[in-house]
Amino acid sequence: MKFRLVVLDIDGTITRHVSSWQYLHERLGQWADEADEYQKMFLDGKISYRKFCRLDAAHWKGMEEGHLFALFREVPYARNVEKALDILKHKGFMLAAVSTGIQFIVERVRQELDFDYVLCNELKVCRGRLTGGVRINIGHLEKGKALEKMMRKFNIPDSETIVVGDSAGDVPMMERAGYAISFNANGPEVERAADYRCRSDDFMEVCLKILEISGL
Repeated sequence: MKFRLVVLDIDGTITRHVSSWQYLHERLGQWADEADEYQKMFLDGKISYRKFCRLDAAHWKGMEEGHLFALFREVPYARNVEKALDILKHKGFMLAAVSTGIQFIVERVRQELDFDYVLCNELKVCRGRLTGGVRINIGHLEKGKALEKMMRKFNIPDSETIVVGDSAGDVPMMERAGYAISFNANGPEVERAADYRCRSDDFMEVCLKILEISGL
């Protein structure tokens, strides 16, 4: 089968941290304060995803954009991610990332790993400082819709699209893709949505599977 597009989650898939929102709170010593409680309220259905994000974003009002970019440059990639994605690029695959995380890690991935397209949520910035606001480009469990828009944009059908993810938020786009790979899935629903289940600290296994199913 001919596959042309590989769409990847970022937090917990390309990188080792599971949430860029949580990572930033932890680096700034805020997670054990209100941030953890906001997440529990969202997961318990007491507040909406958008309110959850707005409450989180308000913590960082006034912070320098450059400082946050610097913090996210310390986030480690999964083992062999750079080598694996470089191989896929040279084999002619288009690479895209869809993340409900924030722009600091996503922009780093786009630049360093040569992604063709990225989509994420964004903390609003004015004159180099965070305003405390947030732009939600992908809501909770809306990655499937984002994937459909992307495939239309590049005129690539689902039958030629591979999705790689690790969490429940990735399931909607995994179910729409021609082939889905879970990378260290953190729940049974993710493994059920996957055509191939990878349990490894080495991302090269994902690369080799993609080449195998593509006949390369």
